[in-house]
Amino acid sequence: MPLARAYHRPTDLDEALGLLSDPQRVPLAGGTVPNADRSPSECELVDLQLLGLNQIDTSSDMMIVGAMVDLDQLRDACNDPLIAEMCRREMPSTLRTLATIGGTVAAGGHDSVLLAALMVSHGVGIDSNGNDCSLDDNPERLITAVRLECTGTTAWSLTGRTPMDTPIVAAVGRRDAAGLRVAVTGVGTRPRTVDPHDPTADLDPPDDFRGSAAYRRHLVATHVARVVEELS
Repeated sequence: MPLARAYHRPTDLDEALGLLSDPQRVPLAGGTVPNADRSPSECELVDLQLLGLNQIDTSSDMMIVGAMVDLDQLRDACNDPLIAEMCRREMPSTLRTLATIGGTVAAGGHDSVLLAALMVSHGVGIDSNGNDCSLDDNPERLITAVRLECTGTTAWSLTGRTPMDTPIVAAVGRRDAAGLRVAVTGVGTRPRTVDPHDPTADLDPPDDFRGSAAYRRHLVATHVARVVEELS
């Protein structure tokens, strides 16, 4: 965990933004990312718990999910099978009540199946000024909410070393009025959307102990084909 030189607990968003203007200060949401850090460095933590960012708005066709909503809360509130299942797979049960949607977007792990599911659900981050932020890159501004559109039909396919292991590669898809969107994990620094009909184009997956680049490209082609077939 980072070696915290100081701990701040702002009570409103303006105070939090003022504190975070110092690059030595980092936002603290559920704490699962800082606690998993194996390369600790000195910093000041800015706790976001009191900012009222833990609400879910389902009053329109779009779902607005506050950045501090935890994965269990989102899973219970969302009747979309893809989002609910990827909330379950994103973290073990002991961490799902801690890990937040904002932390998922900010950390953007290459194997985040939930982030991939957000991407195919027309997900965008909303910053403190109300502006949209793409989920394709790590956000440079504080994300206060994520907007989703969970309509249509969904499918997913994945390979892990065990049934509940973090997938080596996963493909998730959604077909709705806007067409078919597919995203894959395990091929770069973040999940990415791909062309359903040419999913391995421009992919440069890593080589590591879980699988070679060639094996990962093979998995992408296989799993995207399964997702496309199921949603055809």
